[in-house]
Amino acid sequence: MGNKTSIAELAALLTNPYSHLELGQVNDHAAYLMNFKESYPFHRHIQDELYLVLEGEITIRFKSAAPIVLKKGESTVVRAYTTHSSESLEGALVLMVKPKEMFPHASEVE
Repeated sequence: MGNKTSIAELAALLTNPYSHLELGQVNDHAAYLMNFKESYPFHRHIQDELYLVLEGEITIRFKSAAPIVLKKGESTVVRAYTTHSSESLEGALVLMVKPKEMFPHASEVE
C-alpha cells in the first residue's frame, strides 16, 4: 500500500529559492518538488533529469544551445553532461525526476 501525498502541502513548505522535497521514490529515481526562484548557477550531471512545470514559468539556459522556456504543463529532459542553468523571475513550482540524491555537489557547479 502506498501513502497519499499532497503536492499543495509540500509546496507550502518550500519557502527558499531552489529548495526541494522528495515527493516519492521509484527504484533508483525520485520525484522532487522544487521551488524555482531567481537564478541557479550553471552545472551538469552524469545522468539525465526531467523537468515538469506545475505552476509558473522557468527558463533553462545552456552553454551550447538556445534557452528553453517552459510554462505550466510543459516538460523537457536535460541530458547527462549538458551544462545548464535555470531561472524563474516570478517563481515556479517544478516536479523534477532524477536519480536519487543527484543534486549537484559543489564541485559540479561552475
